[in-house]
Amino acid sequence: MPPSRIARPGRRAVLSLGALLAAPSVARAQAWPSRPVRFVVPYGAGNQADQVARVLADALAARWGQRLVVENLPGAGGAIGVAQIARAAPDGYTIGLIAIAALAITPHIQAAPYDPLTDLAPLGAVTVSRSALVVHPSLPVNTLAELVALARQRSGDPLFFSSPGIGTIPHLNMEMLARALAFPAHHVPYRTAGAATADLVAGRVQMALDGITVTLPHIEAGRLRALFATGAERLPQLPEVPALAEASPGLDLPSAWQSVHGPRGLPEEIAARIAADVAALVADPDFARRLPQGSDALVLSREETAARIRSDNARFGALVRELGLRAG
Repeated sequence: MPPSRIARPGRRAVLSLGALLAAPSVARAQAWPSRPVRFVVPYGAGNQADQVARVLADALAARWGQRLVVENLPGAGGAIGVAQIARAAPDGYTIGLIAIAALAITPHIQAAPYDPLTDLAPLGAVTVSRSALVVHPSLPVNTLAELVALARQRSGDPLFFSSPGIGTIPHLNMEMLARALAFPAHHVPYRTAGAATADLVAGRVQMALDGITVTLPHIEAGRLRALFATGAERLPQLPEVPALAEASPGLDLPSAWQSVHGPRGLPEEIAARIAADVAALVADPDFARRLPQGSDALVLSREETAARIRSDNARFGALVRELGLRAG
């Protein structure tokens, strides 16, 4: 009697089985979205993040054939809106645009109702905002090196810098700069960027490291002097101002940037589709032209977005602990 053989499926049978197993996932991705998508913005209507969110929502709606309902949920440094995204059903019908401060700073300063590293599904970056170190024209400096030298000389008459609040990126980046270059700088927090800039223009404080959207009109009018712009390349709007990489080679400061997120547990096929569509839009020059002034398109994959969040979270967290910052 011939020895018995174990029947083995042919290649075609294996492929057919794989197709059957993949079919539900493919069908789910193709069916989504079948109704409007809630798009949470953890900030007030009209601010820069809200403007970016509405440009993105319009573009995604055209791509998906479904309306994206923008819902502004400001408060607690973005924590209220981020918590809504984190707690949503992981079905692709609630996503949101989050600024890095709510993921890398807020949870270190106050008890946040979410873990920024585990409770959200990063789906890709959208924009990054550049900053400039600006001084009042009465300060006799034209370069970063001159500012550092002056600040060290004036130990009995310290230089003050403004920011739109304790624990904001303008505050923490200036603290990082002062520590990296070993010069004294005293913080004066304000409630808004507008109030901080008004006192800087009036000469009540001497410097600030704030977003180019806030400072550019005053730089162009000669009311403030720019010493550098963050990043590796010069700003097109300020071609005569050196980039930080030129002013202090080897020194880097975290940028203010924004990314799209869903709740943890989002089905892979839906997450992959959202990420691919966001990346395609952000890479489109027409989309970039629609962004508000001061926002540059930033293309990052899901993995790159998650890695950058982890890096910024660790870097800002260490500084927050060093400064002993806690919500009052």
